[in-house]
Amino acid sequence: MTRIKICGITSREEVRLCAAAGAHALGFVVEYPTAVPWNLTRLTARELMRSVPPFVSRVIVVGDDPADVLSITKFLKPHAVQLHGNEPVKVTAALVSAIHKLGAQVIKPLRFSVETGKCRSECADPVDAAKIIAATGVDALVLDSASEKRPAGTGRSIDWTLARKIRDTLQLPVILAGGLTPDNVNKAVAVVEPYGVDVISGVENKEWKKDPVKVRKFISAASNALHDR
Repeated sequence: MTRIKICGITSREEVRLCAAAGAHALGFVVEYPTAVPWNLTRLTARELMRSVPPFVSRVIVVGDDPADVLSITKFLKPHAVQLHGNEPVKVTAALVSAIHKLGAQVIKPLRFSVETGKCRSECADPVDAAKIIAATGVDALVLDSASEKRPAGTGRSIDWTLARKIRDTLQLPVILAGGLTPDNVNKAVAVVEPYGVDVISGVENKEWKKDPVKVRKFISAASNALHDR
C-alpha cells in the first residue's frame, strides 16, 4: 500500500477534508525560514494538529536553524519531522539523534533543481547523495523538486526513472514528491513503487487552498496505482 501525505495544511477544513478522503499523514509547514504560502506559527500549527484524528500521522516541515527545529519539535510533539531546509550532512545527523530522543521520526529530502535537473546536495551523484543522507540515520527519504525561488511545491516533476533507481538502491523508505497531481500520480507510483507520495500544490486551487475534488482524485489514484497495472 502506498502511503499518502498531503502537505501544506492551513485550516481545520483542510484537516477534515484530507483525513476523510483517506490521507495517511498531514504536513504542517511551521515557521519555515523561506516565505512560502503555507507557513504557520507554532501556535496555529498546534491548534490545527490537535484536530487531526487518530491514526493519521502529524508531520511538521521545518528547516535550517537547529535550535529552532528542536524548539518547534518539543512544542508540537509531531509523529515525524521533515527537515526541509539546507541542513548540511553533519547537522542533519546531529538533528536526527536529537529528534529521535524527543520521540519523533525524521524525514529528509533529496531535492532536484527544476532549472538544471541536478540534485542539490553536497554530493553531485544522486544515488550517492541519497546514500549519504540515509547514513545520517533518517527514517525516510523524500525525493522532491526545488527551484531558486521555492524549496518545495514547485509543481515540477523529477526524473521518475532515477527515483526508481534510488528506491531500489536504498533499504530506507523512499517517498516520492515533486509535481505530483491527480492526473500523473497513478503512473508515478507504478514506475517508482515508492513507500509513499507527498503532494502540496498539485491538489490546490489558485489561492493555495486544498481543492476537495483534486484531493479525493489524488488519493484514489495513488491508492489504486499498483492494482491498476
